[in-house]
Amino acid sequence: LFLLRLCEQNKPMKLKYYTTFFSLAGACAVATAQDSSHISQLNEITVTATKGPQKASETGKVVTILTHEYLRQNSGKSIAGILNQQAGLVINGAENNPGTVPGVYMRGAAAGNTLILVDGMPVSDASQINNTFDLNFITPDQVEKIEILRGSQSTLYGSNAVAGVINIITRKNGGRKFGVGVTASYGSYHDFQGNVSVHGNVQHFSYLLSYKHEKTRGFSDAYDSTGKAGFDKDGYRQNSLFAKLGWQASSRWNFSYLLNTGDYRHDLDEGGYKDETDYDGKARFLLNGFNTEYRFKNGSWRLQYSYQRNKRNILNDSTYVGAGAYAKYDSSIFISNTHQVETYVNWDVTSQVRLIGGGAFTSSGTEQTDDLLSTYSPVFQHTVLSPDSSHTNQTSLYASLLLHNLGGFNFEAGGRLNHHSLYGNNGTFSFNPSYLVGQHHKLFINISSAYSVPTLYQLYAAGYGNKALKPETTTSYEAGYQASVAHGRLDFRLTGFARRTRDLVIFFYDDATGFSQYRNANRQKAYGAEAEASWMIAPGLVLTANYAYTDGRITVQQNGKDSSYYNLYRIPKNALNATLGYQATKALYVSATYKYTGQRFEQANAMGDYYTLDLYGEYKF
Repeated sequence: LFLLRLCEQNKPMKLKYYTTFFSLAGACAVATAQDSSHISQLNEITVTATKGPQKASETGKVVTILTHEYLRQNSGKSIAGILNQQAGLVINGAENNPGTVPGVYMRGAAAGNTLILVDGMPVSDASQINNTFDLNFITPDQVEKIEILRGSQSTLYGSNAVAGVINIITRKNGGRKFGVGVTASYGSYHDFQGNVSVHGNVQHFSYLLSYKHEKTRGFSDAYDSTGKAGFDKDGYRQNSLFAKLGWQASSRWNFSYLLNTGDYRHDLDEGGYKDETDYDGKARFLLNGFNTEYRFKNGSWRLQYSYQRNKRNILNDSTYVGAGAYAKYDSSIFISNTHQVETYVNWDVTSQVRLIGGGAFTSSGTEQTDDLLSTYSPVFQHTVLSPDSSHTNQTSLYASLLLHNLGGFNFEAGGRLNHHSLYGNNGTFSFNPSYLVGQHHKLFINISSAYSVPTLYQLYAAGYGNKALKPETTTSYEAGYQASVAHGRLDFRLTGFARRTRDLVIFFYDDATGFSQYRNANRQKAYGAEAEASWMIAPGLVLTANYAYTDGRITVQQNGKDSSYYNLYRIPKNALNATLGYQATKALYVSATYKYTGQRFEQANAMGDYYTLDLYGEYKF
């Protein structure tokens, strides 16, 4: 495996990610050469759009499927790095030092508004400001494919699916009685990664077990503008264990259990331009997931339960205090626990009518402690956020009706009723007609609503929390055209979208007094367009490309009057990705990937545009 990254910016700054990466691997099977396209074609099957197998041509939702072949041809990248190349997605921190918690921004929505699933089970961290899930805990070796569902999906998936859903589907165990896989790799920054896995089937039982270790010296997260300060390197090391067990009880009934647990430690800096030698963080994650599915003649019934625990320790010791440092000593602990149970039925009433109905219950809680000795005060501060006061739960019922194959016309409509322990009852809806012309052209429209409650941090955090926050309510619109032409050699999709949000939760800061707090803004508008294409130029030679334009404004009251301004921070208005890949032989694959990221803003500061170029090659023995 060979990966080389180049970068150019419109103003001088340190490039944080050059990589030359070599890998030696042993595996149990050799994959056949495939098309490297990752744009979902009309005849592909999605399991995320309707919570069950459905042809992409029969749903008007905007879904992209990243196949196992596509993931393999992006070896050496993290899950965050792979997602960062998809239309309408910005993964803040995807190319940073390992240990950075990636922020997922979809279609201009803030982090926390895109729901992450692992095998259909929601994952999050209730101790984070936006409930953000740490993608560092999912390694590419564990993943079979990824489905990206854009647009509001709250009817089927609940409150965090405001901008979309990303379903990470983990590996299957394979068809052999016993198999072993070993991978070892070494790259720049003394980055070592090792993975070992065993899998197989014994009569009605299946198993997959894997362990991964990674260690790297990394580079300094802080930028040394002088080039002479000698900032220390911020290293990273991670251990993760993944297990997937299955039991086929009968031809109709199966059970599965998923365990994903791991921990990592990473060094930190005081700020963007300030070094810190004794500041580090530790993170631990545990996911236990149980699934059972019973397939009857015209459908299926599924029950799933998951328990997640996250723990983060951040320690800024007192042995080194840099110039202008905020703290002499700071120790913080963040813990969250989340229980989720869901059951639903997919029922094909006729060959053209499907009903989906179910219910879900979620309970989340967090506890936080902080011990601080500030450089600005001699008083030692101890703050505690108790789990007795910082917890919520929500119960939901939902149903959706699907009509398909009605002379090319397809239609989906549904609704969801939620009862929240703090905010009472609320509802969402979805309306999604589409029309398929001759099996090769699809027109679609989506109108849907979403409801997002403030996070536990935004409600209860010491100094910043606001128990008077209102939930966000959103209405989303999208329309587009998708086609497969030239005998399937060219696939493309054009989509326009708009989203209106009321009572958007923002972080308020008063320059005059220094007071800060989470508050509700009046409303926000976000809108844009996406274009995606995959062109098989010649057998084995494929060009894939996508472009996204995103814009928007927020409206707040100032001095009794409405004031509007741009606030889609960290999100470029213009973004372009293009990959030219060539499967020269069954064994040899090479590609070049170009990524352009336009100008972005962080509050009032403009960040320049830039591009990256990745060169990749692999040879399978």
